[in-house]
Parts: sequence; C-alpha cells; structure tokens
Amino acid sequence: MTTRLAVLRPRAARSSRPCRAVRPVPSFRPSSSWAPVTVEWDAVPGLHVARCVRCADSFTSPRIDQVEDWAATHRCDAELAALLAAVTGGRAA
Repeated sequence: MTTRLAVLRPRAARSSRPCRAVRPVPSFRPSSSWAPVTVEWDAVPGLHVARCVRCADSFTSPRIDQVEDWAATHRCDAELAALLAAVTGGRAA
C-alpha cells in the first residue's frame, strides 16, 4: 500500500522573488555516487531549501550561502540511499 503525504500551506502574498528557482548543484564525487542536490527558494516560509534526490536529505536556511555550502559538501548516507532506492524501485526519493 502506498501512502501519499500532502503538505498544505496558506498562499503567501506575491513577492518580486520567484517562488521556486531551481538550480542543480554539482557534486564533487565520482559519477557512480553522484547525488544531485537542488537548491530552491520557497517563498511561503521565506527559506532557501537544498534537497538531495538520492538520499532525501535536506537543509534550509534564509541565507543562500549556507544552503549552497551544504549542497557543495553534502555526502549521501549510502545505506539510506540504498534503502530508499529499494523501497521506491530506484526512483528518486
């Protein structure tokens, strides 16, 4: 049985910043263990969010430099990534 979780948030007032600007941040690891991390701006809480699609780890901060530093130095937990891949059939976490 598959469970889906939907997080509902009230809409924020429009701002001049884009709601979600996605920028992939390359990893400095060999291609076999590469974990693509995306950096996004979430306008509702006013935070930058970095997410790893391989191990589902994430980091949030109002400061983009902190988020980009985390994304550049992120290392996946190999055991967690393997477990997530097994559960999701290899799809992104």
